[in-house]
Amino acid sequence: MGMIRKTVSIGTLGLVDFRSKKELLNRAESERDDALAAADKAEKSRERHRDRAERAERTAEKAQLEARSAEKRSRRERRRARRSGVSSLTDLADAGVTGGRRARRKVRKAATRAERTVAAAGDRLVG
Repeated sequence: MGMIRKTVSIGTLGLVDFRSKKELLNRAESERDDALAAADKAEKSRERHRDRAERAERTAEKAQLEARSAEKRSRRERRRARRSGVSSLTDLADAGVTGGRRARRKVRKAATRAERTVAAAGDRLVG
């Protein structure tokens, strides 16, 4: 398009514009559309990152609360263990339940689970 215009532009040493107004307008609209698309993409990316950061903050906060709770539970169990003269939570489970074999097993499992929770919460805080 515009082969005659381009030839005339070269022949007149630039006196006639190389591109027509219509061609310039099409180029400008195309560049504007590209810029708007890039701005939309950047905004969506920014929103995604903001959401991801908020989720990470909530997860970290939840992990801290769990760790505090587990630490509190652990302190409580240790105090109880010291009072009764046993060294670990599983020993406490064995010493604290005078009922049947099933009850002792249930308490021992709960104590083991509590110890794992404390360890996992500590790992989350460190990591």
